[in-house]
Amino acid sequence: MEFVRPLEPILIIDDVQDIRSYLNQILTELGFEDILESRDFESAKSLIEEKAPNVIFLDIELPDTDGTEILEYLNDNYPHTHVVMCSGHNSLENVQNTWELGAKGFIAKPFNAKKVDTVMKRLEIVEHF
Repeated sequence: MEFVRPLEPILIIDDVQDIRSYLNQILTELGFEDILESRDFESAKSLIEEKAPNVIFLDIELPDTDGTEILEYLNDNYPHTHVVMCSGHNSLENVQNTWELGAKGFIAKPFNAKKVDTVMKRLEIVEHF
């Protein structure tokens, strides 16, 4: 019998390959297996439609679209998806804006395993309620 991981699949949307790879590596080390990556929102749309990720790590600053616009799109079309906003700018305003727009988490770059683990554990608790 396969163990159900309610937070998978996970999608990472970030325009920087190194950041996607590093976050993927951290998630893999935490025991997650179904991890998808996309460099921009345009290519992410088809992945979202096909795979219906339960968690999306979303960079606030993407070359083709602002992350907050994507967050609004996801809230309107995929309200049960947990969106974790990611940014190198860890300002209080950034964090507040993402919460107000419906993000389920915020993680500042650079990532580390502890930050990612904390966010994922918080999402697991939310998933059970």
